[in-house]
Amino acid sequence: MENEESLLKKITSGEKEFFGELVLKHQDFIFNVVKNYVRFEEEARDITQEVFVKAYENIDKFRGDSRFSSWLYRIAYNLSINWSERKRDREIQLDDEFAETLVSEEDPVDLAFEKELLAADINRVIEELPEKYRIVIKLYYFEEKSYQETADTLGIPINTVKIQLLRAKKIITEKMWENNKEQSGKGA
Repeated sequence: MENEESLLKKITSGEKEFFGELVLKHQDFIFNVVKNYVRFEEEARDITQEVFVKAYENIDKFRGDSRFSSWLYRIAYNLSINWSERKRDREIQLDDEFAETLVSEEDPVDLAFEKELLAADINRVIEELPEKYRIVIKLYYFEEKSYQETADTLGIPINTVKIQLLRAKKIITEKMWENNKEQSGKGA
């Protein structure tokens, strides 16, 4: 496989048949990005395909200021968020009370199950964060991007990334503390 830069030059000069090589190189990464924003694998596959269609149609708009994968990530992020918003408008989300009844079961649980519940609570709190905080958390912790990569991907200054991470962690801690107090109050 040729290097990415030479492939991009060929593609932008009209040799669009080389785009397939870029798809092969980035499809797993983009699928995993999309999967973070949608629940079902089939939907993630559809959106992933749409990402590459958009990238193909707009390849001339790629300026080369950032890595090609960052540009694809941004397309994937935008399409995933748009899809999620449309889906939210069409579908009734799982009721919080139902989720609480699942968590508040008083059956004996082992440590592994308790960790899973905690992880689910944290994920729920993350999903409730304002979008600007949620995406920074996902990029930094789940995608394991550096501060600089996160800043480049979102097109914001690195200090903004650091501040948003700090604020997001504060919100998560406060909400987890509130949830813990609520759960303690229900058990009494």
